[in-house]
Amino acid sequence: METAELTNMCMIRDPHSGKVLVQDRVHPSWPGIAFPGGHVEPGESIVDSVIREIKEETNLEISQVRFCGLKDWYSREQNKRYFVFLFTTSVFEGDVIEDGEEGRVFWVDPKEIPSMKIAPQFDQMLRVMEDDSLNEHFIVQDSAGEWKHTIL
Repeated sequence: METAELTNMCMIRDPHSGKVLVQDRVHPSWPGIAFPGGHVEPGESIVDSVIREIKEETNLEISQVRFCGLKDWYSREQNKRYFVFLFTTSVFEGDVIEDGEEGRVFWVDPKEIPSMKIAPQFDQMLRVMEDDSLNEHFIVQDSAGEWKHTIL
């Protein structure tokens, strides 16, 4: 049986400016521009985890989060599946901390994101989050060790 790692990510959109909050991640395993998020703690609900992670990484208190998709991948080498539950909201309170532990946090026009140095596969995650007809970005490692991407 495979093991699983549960994570989350949230696109926070300012309803007045239309800008979204991004994070310039500094972690070496997944650097670049992405939305804030993190790991689900043992015994924690998925929704509670995204609310907690956003507070920790941005200082914003979010509410009315909406599930908008999933990124998941399976590593044959590790016999492990990774899940990233994708959320969106435009309801938040607080002032953003700009320099967080995970990287700099700032507001940006979503049209600028494609020209930025984004985290690997973040463009495909963004497609799932923005297109209501899409649900999942699935990645699987085939028997030759090559990664295959599918947007469903």
